[in-house]
This record gives sequence, structure tokens and C-alpha cells, in this order.
Amino acid sequence: MTEATAFQTTAPAPQAPTKPKRRGDRAELDAAGAQVLGHNDFLDVLQLSRRGGLALIRHQGALKVFKFIGCQADWKKRWARLIGWNPARRAVRMSSELAKAEIPVCAVEDHGTVSLPTAPRAVWTISRYVENGRTLRQLKEDLQPGQRSPQHAEIVQLFEDALVLLRKIHDAGFEHRDYHAGNLLVTTGDDGSHNLQLVDLETVMQRRATTLRRARDVRRFLENFVEPDDYREVIDRALELYAPDEPAMRAGILGTRRMQGLLKKRGERWDG
Repeated sequence: MTEATAFQTTAPAPQAPTKPKRRGDRAELDAAGAQVLGHNDFLDVLQLSRRGGLALIRHQGALKVFKFIGCQADWKKRWARLIGWNPARRAVRMSSELAKAEIPVCAVEDHGTVSLPTAPRAVWTISRYVENGRTLRQLKEDLQPGQRSPQHAEIVQLFEDALVLLRKIHDAGFEHRDYHAGNLLVTTGDDGSHNLQLVDLETVMQRRATTLRRARDVRRFLENFVEPDDYREVIDRALELYAPDEPAMRAGILGTRRMQGLLKKRGERWDG
């Protein structure tokens, strides 16, 4: 069995239609840009979500990414902002601390607050722009549409690289809390090799990664890569990559309620 086919399974069973997620409001992103930058003539709108949006801008003579975080759609963020938590400030600090630990990040260079009628406690950041970068989620959807588990050779390699990077993050003294394929930016070097960089750093915490915290980050990442026919196979392979030659750590992570919950979606149970 080759690496490219290591995770191949039968075609996934038809899934029940899901309700589409509510998209973000372009008007909020425009209003935030006008207030912060003095204009909203964005070169491109990279993403809109219910929590905010990303836009490509030219700032101080260079291309940058402007991010607006509404903090209204997520009740946890809304209450956290009420007591003074600032996700943009955290993103700047974690960007610096991760870089010191030699973790690849898209550096967050500036941040601030903005008050809109629909988002009175919103924040914003300006980050370094990586030309031709695409998220791992985008690549997966393009190279193997409709298939979650790693099957295309390029996705298999990036899946493995992402788990090695996650272990490095944990060992450096950080917990990500939102480590998924949409928050990993993939760039291609001149030699054709791929590089992964972290984006969306406002959820990162600088603290010891306990078994439970490791399990939460591993599960969050795997939720983009498992489907009904191969949950256990992909999970086992992921833990082999995350903790090679450390069966006790693998068993500890797999035995947590978070990972057991992922397995139980298929009605399986791990007996150790």
C-alpha cells in the first residue's frame, strides 16, 4: 500500500442535508475598514464568516491582511469582551511568542478596537500577507472534493505535517484550541515543498499542554478528516504521527472523553 492510498476507503455514505451556515455581513467589514483604515477599497475579500471577515489591503506600501472580529456571534467571546478580554491583543502577543519558539506563523503586526452599531465591542488586526497561500481546507476541497479522510498524496503529506507541527506547538508550551484545516496556511517553496503557517492566533494559550488539552487540539484537527467509514483508522494513524514511540501518550489521548466522543459517532468503543 502506497502513502497516497494509505487512507483510501469505500465511498462515503450519503449524508443528510445540513442547514447552511449563516454567512458574514460584508457591510460590517466595509464599515470596520472605513473606520480603521479610512477606506474600504479592499483589493479582495478573502473570507466572510458569522464572526467577521478578512480582506486584502495595501498598507504602508505592502500587501497585508485586515481582519475584523465581530465578537457578537459567539456568546463566549461576547461575554469575554464584556470583562475586558481582547482577542486582537492576544493574537499579537501569541504571534510574537510563537515566533520566538520557532513556530511558523503569519505575523500579526497591528491591532485595535472598533465600535459598530451591530458590533460595539469588535476588534481588528493587520497581518503579514503570504502571496499564493491557501488554507489546508481549501486544498483538501479542491484535490479531493467530497472526501474528508486523507486520500490525495498531497493531502496525506500535509495531514502528516500538520500533526507533527501540532506536537511541536504543544511541546513548546502552547495550546492552540482552534487547530483545524482552515487555520493552517499552506505555501509552496521553490523546490515544490509545502510549508504550514498558523493563522487566527487569538485562541492560542501559552500554558502546558496536558493530556486533555492535547486531546482537544488533536480532536479539533481530526474533525475535518474523518468520515463514517474510517474514523478509527484515521484516528489511529494521527496518534502514531503525533506521538511516535510513545504508546502511553497515545493511549492517554485516545482514552479521553473528547476522543471517545469522536469514536462514538460511529458507535465504536476503544477498550485500550
